[in-house]
Amino acid sequence: MISKRKIINTIFMLAIPWYGVGTYVFVKGFSLGLIFCTVPFLLILLFHAIDLLYRGTFTPSVNGTFYLCCAALLSGILSIPLGLRYGSPILNPWNTVILMVFMGVPFLAAVVVQTYNRGEYRTGLAWLMVRGLILWLVVNLLGYAAGLRNLMHSFPGRISLPFSLGIYGAAHILAFLSLILLGYLRDFRSRPVRSIGLSLVYVLNIAIMLSINSRLSIIIFMVITLLFVVKLIKKTKGIFLISLFIMPILTNFTLLIYNILTLPFFASVLSRVSKKDVTTFNGRTYIWDAAADWIMHDRRGLLFGNGFNGQYHLRLLDTVAKLWGETGSYRLHMHSAFLEILVDQGVVGLVLMYLVYWRGFSYYRRQYVEGTPMAPLYAGFLYLLFI
Repeated sequence: MISKRKIINTIFMLAIPWYGVGTYVFVKGFSLGLIFCTVPFLLILLFHAIDLLYRGTFTPSVNGTFYLCCAALLSGILSIPLGLRYGSPILNPWNTVILMVFMGVPFLAAVVVQTYNRGEYRTGLAWLMVRGLILWLVVNLLGYAAGLRNLMHSFPGRISLPFSLGIYGAAHILAFLSLILLGYLRDFRSRPVRSIGLSLVYVLNIAIMLSINSRLSIIIFMVITLLFVVKLIKKTKGIFLISLFIMPILTNFTLLIYNILTLPFFASVLSRVSKKDVTTFNGRTYIWDAAADWIMHDRRGLLFGNGFNGQYHLRLLDTVAKLWGETGSYRLHMHSAFLEILVDQGVVGLVLMYLVYWRGFSYYRRQYVEGTPMAPLYAGFLYLLFI
């Protein structure tokens, strides 16, 4: 029987592969891609608005986490017109508005999905996400088989899933999905057919990740997998704090990481293990050093940020752009969520986002410890914190 909940869930599930296709459109036309990605989430909000009109009543049912997330998102949304004011070549008045909508709508749509699944989402929301991500994988494989390749970032000789923000973005999504699947693969006796199917998806994910050859992604994925498989994750202390400082930890142990990657096991599954590439994280440390200089000596916009594409306003990466042969530093980003938020939104935006991370970490850890149907999302959430 068709119900409002099933309609909302179906749109949300299909929105995930639709969003993936939107990233392909995004490269062909920035504004068009943003609109394309946002359409299914706008449909969810429109459906909810019409439903409320028919009901004739509206009872708010959100908690403090909702308002915290809204505050963190608002910080990012307000950074966009600030970036326009500071002259980012990426922005114009038209795409500024579209980008602001794009940043806020998916979250609000996800809240609506949870509202319609009240009383049932604990048994279905995690599985709904898994099905959506598997559909995303299927659509990507069909596109790849049809000869499409990632327009943003790809390399000859590696699998290039077309519908993601670069091949490394695809590797992160596959790792996220695989870690969630760990929570379902333990259910073999009660759901053998489903478990076999998910096992095949898991193996396929690993094969694609190895072909993409994102070294950092693979290492973090393997460490988190090991912690969950041997059930050490419940005893591991300070993992949230470690995740917040993963970048300085990595940059201070570059030689150790290089020695690990040259071990026979890793050498057999990874390529490009060059000492210079590993110790500079493919040149990313040049970007991070420039950010460190800004924090130590400049500090313009440190409190409230420098707007979207703020590094261009500061001319932070002009030297790096010349080093990498880029025509303009506005094309670069910070290669670090921590630094991107800090430069664009300032300390205020960063603190708000860290509070969101903490709420998410606390919630999903509790679900994992209690063994609820939402427990599989904990491993995936940890991966997102580290990556």
